[in-house]
Amino acid sequence: MVWIKRLAILIGVLLVLMVALVAYVMIFVNPNDFKKEIQKVALEKADVRLRMDGDIHWSFFPHFGLSLSHIGVALGKDPEILQFDRAEFGLAVLPLLKRNIDVDTVELVNLKANLSVDKQGHANWQRNVDGAKAKVQGKTQASKTNNAQSSQASSSNQADYATSASDPFKRALPNLHLDKLIIKNADITYTNAVNKQKVNAVMNVELSDVQWNKAWPLAMNLMVKQSDLQGKHPINAEVKLDADLTFFPEREAFSLNNVDLSTTASGDKLPTSPFKASLQASQVDMDVPQETLSAQGLVLKTLGMTANASVQAFQVLSDPEYNGKLAIAPFNPREVMKKLKMTPPNMSDSKALTEAQLAITLHGDKDTLLVQPMSLLLDGSKINASAGIDFSPLRWDINIAGGGLDLDRYLPPETLPSEKTASSSASQTPAAGNKKEANQGHNQTPQTGVAESSKDLIPVDLIRSLEGHLGVSLKNVIFKKMQLDKVALDATVGNGVVRVSPALIHLYQGQAEVKATLDVSGNTPRMRLEPKVSGVQIQPLLHDYMKMDKLRGTTFVDGELSAQGNHLADMMSSLQGDLLVHIKKGALVGMNITRTVCKGIAAVRKESINDKDFGNDTPFENMTFPARIVNGQISTPGLVLTSAGIRVTGDGIISLPKQALDYQANVALSGSSLDHACRVNDKITKLAFPIVCKGHFSDDPAGLCRPDLKKFGALFADLAKQELKDKVAAEKEKLKEKLKARRQEEEKKLRDKLKDKLKSLF
Repeated sequence: MVWIKRLAILIGVLLVLMVALVAYVMIFVNPNDFKKEIQKVALEKADVRLRMDGDIHWSFFPHFGLSLSHIGVALGKDPEILQFDRAEFGLAVLPLLKRNIDVDTVELVNLKANLSVDKQGHANWQRNVDGAKAKVQGKTQASKTNNAQSSQASSSNQADYATSASDPFKRALPNLHLDKLIIKNADITYTNAVNKQKVNAVMNVELSDVQWNKAWPLAMNLMVKQSDLQGKHPINAEVKLDADLTFFPEREAFSLNNVDLSTTASGDKLPTSPFKASLQASQVDMDVPQETLSAQGLVLKTLGMTANASVQAFQVLSDPEYNGKLAIAPFNPREVMKKLKMTPPNMSDSKALTEAQLAITLHGDKDTLLVQPMSLLLDGSKINASAGIDFSPLRWDINIAGGGLDLDRYLPPETLPSEKTASSSASQTPAAGNKKEANQGHNQTPQTGVAESSKDLIPVDLIRSLEGHLGVSLKNVIFKKMQLDKVALDATVGNGVVRVSPALIHLYQGQAEVKATLDVSGNTPRMRLEPKVSGVQIQPLLHDYMKMDKLRGTTFVDGELSAQGNHLADMMSSLQGDLLVHIKKGALVGMNITRTVCKGIAAVRKESINDKDFGNDTPFENMTFPARIVNGQISTPGLVLTSAGIRVTGDGIISLPKQALDYQANVALSGSSLDHACRVNDKITKLAFPIVCKGHFSDDPAGLCRPDLKKFGALFADLAKQELKDKVAAEKEKLKEKLKARRQEEEKKLRDKLKDKLKSLF
């Protein structure tokens, strides 16, 4: 028991000495007496100039406290980069004996920081190391001896620290309890002369009830102003953050819960002002040793859109890899564009692009991104897609599938012919229009419009920059009013060359297959096509696509085409190739060739026919023609059209650049089982009557073709001459027969007379 009493007496004496020492320091030692010494040490050791205009206050019990006011910090001879009006904290002394850090309040008031980067890229918070070394070089030599003596002890301390750091129990942090951490009115200015930007931020932060392994509230608000160096075109933003923050020091991890981040930005350079956005997160976890990051329950709201997301990231500090999901609730794209001060595209359907919904699942790292699947619901049409992207070098692989897509809704509205005419007339003076009409007359070529034909059709620079693959599979698509049952496409692009091999389209009870190559690697884009059409009903296709129904039948096409240029006119005029076209069980709609021939025959005979006895169309069993295309001029020298009562051959030119045709069809009638109003004899069935078709594609088909009466007359004149020749030949033959018979009769009479004379002699 004696040693216990002695130990208690010793502890009591030590406590009395400590209290006496603290009392002595607090009464007789003024911390402000050390200002100059502190400033001198900072300048000599670190080349840091301290301005200490305010008083220093300290306390030792029951809290160890320190209060500083009106402090400024500068590096070398540069202006001050940091100032603050007041900084203070208080630390409880007795809890330290239990390895507990108990701090009542840490407060930093009116912090001001001026950070800048000059035109040479040097930052003012980076010390001039060479200058500092030169300044302290003389004193460095004097301290070498002391450093050498202390190096052994330092090495020993470092070894002890390394040993303790390797043991998690030895390096465990003491318990922490911080009632409140306040950063009030922190004003930070950053100026960068390289990118000519200036940023000013005023920040307030408050943390309450800070403890390890427990959630503590975090509240922050931030006012940011960004502009050029002259302060022009500023962007102002107000940011507010509320969250529950938890630190796990033993696991070296932290967690954010109930995150609520909101911002409001304004400025003349923003597409919309003010711009408001908010982000909520139910939980964000970061594990430093495991290098994992997880964010769950993310909700982003802005511009009338709501996006829900979740993210998981791995190896975030070394080789980042991530998984994520994103879902955007139904929104109106047109309204979003309006809020961004963007003009919605001019579309045929004003209700198009008014409802969209998106869902994405993605995986990636710093070199690749995989989006699979992606689901887009656009105006009631569902599109599924997947995409793989390599960033270095940039290459992509995209596959799209879907159905029920009406692309015409998203195309610009069609211009009516009357509107085109009015626009064309308005752009010309009356005198110029009359003169042009007088010069060209009926043969005037319809003009597409200089502005339209001069537009680039192919984005050359974009295609040259692309490298990748595109696969498309769509069902029930409407494009240019064409009903496409199925569209399948497989295309690759690289080095300025696009290859489609093939594009397969099911349409109008048949299918079309196209292999295509587009080469923009040179100065002039070049295109090559290999179309193959099987069993397509041509009339509904032409009606839907061109509002033209002049031809009916089941169509088969095979051939090769090529063109070059980047304008519609250039492509039309450079079109080259060969096509073999075969149409079965069809008709020339609105054009009765038999009636046209019969009119010509009646005109030559100076007779008339009844148009009501003829149908409106020219039905046929087969129409076959090889088409030769040179510079946009189509010739069909081998055209053959056959039916039960008619056979047509033809040749001529169809000009795509001029949108006109100059064609002659030779029609042979073999009686008329298709039309009973035209009576012909056997001689006429041997003739081929010329029908001339001349005009523009926009002309009325009923008046597009007419008989060539001059050639009709020549045919009948030749027929009359031939009939006369045949009649003369027949008369000559009859006369020859008569003369022959008379001669034979006279010869017989002479023989008989000769026989009688011979008999009389004997």
